[in-house]
Amino acid sequence: MDFTDPQLEHCYKANFVEAAGLSIEERQVSALMSVHGQSYTLRGPDSPGVHESIWHLLLPRLRSELRRWYRHSGADRQPATVALRSQLSQMAEETL
Repeated sequence: MDFTDPQLEHCYKANFVEAAGLSIEERQVSALMSVHGQSYTLRGPDSPGVHESIWHLLLPRLRSELRRWYRHSGADRQPATVALRSQLSQMAEETL
């Protein structure tokens, strides 16, 4: 994945490597969720990193893996990821 900000790229790559043992798509979604979380925490909800990570997460080729991530990650117990899921579902116009 390519990012406009080198810090986002570094965060993505570090988290992608950390998720070794998972499929490529699982690693991508996991790393993108980390980029989103870090960007949201450090720079706020309207930061370019948040918008860019959302754009990547909504790519059609990652949607099925994103659905699977939400089902199996325990994300439904975390208010921030529940809110993100709602936002992504609304933007994608489908339930994720």
